Amino acid sequence: MFVNFFVAFTLVVICNSVSFSEELSDVLYDAYNYYPDIAKSKKELQICEKDLKISKTDFLPSVDFSASRGKDISKTFPDTSNRNVTSIDPSSFDIDVTQPLSFSKVLNLRQSKNKYRIARLSLESTTQDVLLKASKAYYTVLKDFFLLDVSKKNEENLKKKLEATEKRFEFRDVTKTDVFQAKARLAEAISKRIEAENNLEISISDFKKIVGRDPKINWFESDDKNIIKSNPKDWSKFGIIPNTPKTLKEALRISLENNPEYVTLKLQHLNSKIDISKNNLSFAPELSLTGSVGKSLESSRTIERKDNYSVTAEVTVPLFNKGHNFLNLSKSRDTAITNLKAIESKRLELTHQIKSSWKKIASTKASIESLEISVDSNIMAVEGVSREAGVGTRTTLNILDAEKELTQSESNLVNAQYQLIINSFDLLRNCGILSFNYLGF
Repeated sequence: MFVNFFVAFTLVVICNSVSFSEELSDVLYDAYNYYPDIAKSKKELQICEKDLKISKTDFLPSVDFSASRGKDISKTFPDTSNRNVTSIDPSSFDIDVTQPLSFSKVLNLRQSKNKYRIARLSLESTTQDVLLKASKAYYTVLKDFFLLDVSKKNEENLKKKLEATEKRFEFRDVTKTDVFQAKARLAEAISKRIEAENNLEISISDFKKIVGRDPKINWFESDDKNIIKSNPKDWSKFGIIPNTPKTLKEALRISLENNPEYVTLKLQHLNSKIDISKNNLSFAPELSLTGSVGKSLESSRTIERKDNYSVTAEVTVPLFNKGHNFLNLSKSRDTAITNLKAIESKRLELTHQIKSSWKKIASTKASIESLEISVDSNIMAVEGVSREAGVGTRTTLNILDAEKELTQSESNLVNAQYQLIINSFDLLRNCGILSFNYLGF
């Protein structure tokens, strides 16, 4: 019954001509557009993109232009030119072109590319977290709506049973004990209904916190007529179980290739190895090439114009810088080891999470089949006990017990159906493939 729930969902809508619930895709898109962490991750990605562009421009030479103009007055004694005071207006114009030749520019570019990929993975991770939260919020609201409907149905049935028991007591068909037992069960049902209402209010609040609005659910065809009529098997029509990897081995492989947190750790390890290479360069000489073109006007009393052209190759050899180069190299090596251990730890954690989700899905599918049989059997049991009580072979307590077991089995089935969907989404999140494209939205 869990094959292609989306088709079943569509058929129900068409048959009843009533839109009883918004679709999951609407909720996910609204959550994606509302949740502030998404905008934060997008902005961080833009910052990393700009850093990447800066790293690319580091390969270009730097060009500087400078100009100056001044006033120079001098007096000479004695003055052979018969001019005691000399006044000139020296001016200069220079253009300097510098091209660093260090290999560190290449390493910086590699790191910037990895940081940009990390920022994209961060956005992907945040998006998947939001989609998972929104999916859980959506199905939790549906589940709590349904359980409230089940509890209301149980309360109404027990009210009728209490009224019938009180009438039978008037004719001495039952004892006072039967009346008290019916009242006790009704009080318990009222308590369960209040609890279900509170749970629904909480789930709606969580939904609004994640999606940014109240859920748009029309649960009734009219004011009093429920679409589902409290049949827990109908709840499956509201749920969409996403496609999951076919085998556990495939799920583990996909997670190690796509889980954004795991891939991020691998990229961080690559950057730490690049840091080691950069710190090794602190022991090597640095090369740079500088070219200069300049023009001077009235630089002296006897020179009207002077043109300068120069090309300079500079080599800087580090000899001693307080030992910082040794300490930075040691620190970068320690960081690389730390990142490597983090990768191993994340692999173990991810493997455990995938196996755990896989086992939960398998066990839930198996239990759903048993719970469906339990619901059908309890329905037949209630009908049978009610008929037998009519001929005096069963007591009121037997009827109440049968109805309590039916309500419990219905709630268990709804919760199992809910857990199957949530565990499936959890598995997709751990695999790193929970996205709009994968879900077909």
